[in-house]
Amino acid sequence: MISKAPARICLFGDHQDYLGLPVIACAIDKYITVEGKPNHSNFLNFNLKDLKKNISIDLNDDLKEIEKGDHIKYVLKSLKKNKIVINKGFDIKIKSEIFINAGISSSSALIVALINFFLQIFNPEKISEKFISELAYQSEVVEQRGSGGRMDQYSITIGNTIFLETNTNNSFFKIKSPFRNFIIANSGVKKQTDLVLKNLKEKSIDSISKIKRHNESFILSKVKKSEINLYKKFLDKTSFDYFEAAVSNHHITLSALNELKKIKPDLNKLGRLMIEHHNFLKNNLKITVPEIDQMIDIAIENGAYGAKIIGSGGGGSVLILSNENQQENIINKLISAGIKEIVKANESPGILSL
Repeated sequence: MISKAPARICLFGDHQDYLGLPVIACAIDKYITVEGKPNHSNFLNFNLKDLKKNISIDLNDDLKEIEKGDHIKYVLKSLKKNKIVINKGFDIKIKSEIFINAGISSSSALIVALINFFLQIFNPEKISEKFISELAYQSEVVEQRGSGGRMDQYSITIGNTIFLETNTNNSFFKIKSPFRNFIIANSGVKKQTDLVLKNLKEKSIDSISKIKRHNESFILSKVKKSEINLYKKFLDKTSFDYFEAAVSNHHITLSALNELKKIKPDLNKLGRLMIEHHNFLKNNLKITVPEIDQMIDIAIENGAYGAKIIGSGGGGSVLILSNENQQENIINKLISAGIKEIVKANESPGILSL
């Protein structure tokens, strides 16, 4: 059995999913692959090829003591909680072509690929996009007390480009993307994903809580752009920055959706919206680093439609949208600036079973 799960990029709506606001995200054709065969034992033997590491897990392990970040064991725990019985040993190889710890959801891709692998073998009748997405969210966020939302798990599982409502319904629909050959460039600056997310989430939610103390019926998604400054009197400078980013990025996401729904979306307009989105991430949430800022500047100066940081921030990668004729020039300029990991990517249909 082979299970493959793609990386994901967020086009619009970074740091919105944990606030219950919508996102536009895309699965891309860079994969984590989980390949396994029965070994007629009572052990799951994992060969993590990229990490050059082997681990064995006894099928009778009670999975009560698990370190945060041990995604394999947390997947097994979540499967067990959902009454998915793994009763045969397997030798399993895991390899990745996704940048690690670089903002394109390598961890979520691993979790989705593993869940799909075990469901295909031990309980195929339970397989659905919703079930896999929710099980992955349970494993990565709920069980590990993570700070993220549902964007990663849903976009990776469903594939293509989606508009995802991250409220209690988690409804979604696919969008026909006008983009080809995304440029993804890794800054090489490692980040502490959960720590960054935790800090941002707490500050964003705190700013909303402060407003709700004065207005119990306040609903973040209903705030108009023209009303943002009305809330200044309730907030200190930092809280207002986070509030302004949340409302502004929500409206940017909705504007991008309206453009993407058109028969011929204006790529220049979408690029401008992406730059506007990035500027709120940079100036209000302050999640960029000098290396990221330099990469964005290089892309824009060399004719990109738009560019932005992707992922939690504090390092990681940038997403660049460009006319096909300018892509090689942009890539060469980034290489000249010392960027070593750059790929071109297209949409992925989501998880694959072979």
